[in-house]
Amino acid sequence: MEIQFISRKDIDELKWNSCVHYANNGHVYGYTWYLDNVCHEWDGLIEGDYESVFPLVWNKKLFGIHQLYQPIFCQQLGLFSIRILSPARIRAFLNAIPKKFKYINIQVNGQNKLPKEVNFIQSPRTNLELSLRPDYETIRTGYSKNLKRSLNKAAKKGISLTGNVKPERLVEMYKQNQAVKIKSFDEAYLHAAHRIIYQCLYKGLGFISGALNEKGDLIAAAFFITSHKKIINLLPSSTAEGRDLCAMHLILDLVIQINAGKPLTLDFEGSSIPSIARFYKSYGATEKPFYQLSQNQLPFWLKWARP
Repeated sequence: MEIQFISRKDIDELKWNSCVHYANNGHVYGYTWYLDNVCHEWDGLIEGDYESVFPLVWNKKLFGIHQLYQPIFCQQLGLFSIRILSPARIRAFLNAIPKKFKYINIQVNGQNKLPKEVNFIQSPRTNLELSLRPDYETIRTGYSKNLKRSLNKAAKKGISLTGNVKPERLVEMYKQNQAVKIKSFDEAYLHAAHRIIYQCLYKGLGFISGALNEKGDLIAAAFFITSHKKIINLLPSSTAEGRDLCAMHLILDLVIQINAGKPLTLDFEGSSIPSIARFYKSYGATEKPFYQLSQNQLPFWLKWARP
């Protein structure tokens, strides 16, 4: 198979996005416009006439050395293809990554399981997803007892749900309540969040849902992307009051109620934080694997800077 490296400026956006759209494992994260909003530099590997594509997100922040990394608000990338994602195809793409990238730490989608005989370390990661095909009552039977108690508690607190939440308000809430807990959080991530939300809303690929207390104050909100038969829980945020009143429980429950019985999947985006993972599992979500791939070809005097 013919695989070529191509710089961002030379990518045929229509062909690239068509591949991501029709790929067996297509995902909104692979679109050119999404990548442009979450990183400054990226190029791509392309098979044939854009039958398969593999975005390479990079920077030179490590002493000027090229490295591949996973951008913010972009859980998994990797190879997207309208062809069969065979071990041979995945191997060929990984081997085609230019040697100038001396350090690689990326996350690839679940259909990119590492084949044998490639010089990468693979670490499994876990996403959490809930099928919305059953009707709401059937899905609700899978709710945990604690979740049902929390929903009853929230219902008695006078919380009202709304879709009238401005992106700026959601991002500000995220900054004040979630970003402060993230180590080395960059203010630029908030600008990326704004761009993603507005782009998705403009393209009809998302919605914001919020929860108000009895005074009408916003105490929880989340942005959901809708693409490739998935509803992706991208940017959830709650104030201290919202957490106490279980407002996010209601938001997610409403999303499930509205979309139950449809051929959709609610993608919780998973979490490596046990308490958050338990929360999402309380809705009956099941584990779906994806993979972290790493490779360290740094000079010996610099290997200490990266594991």
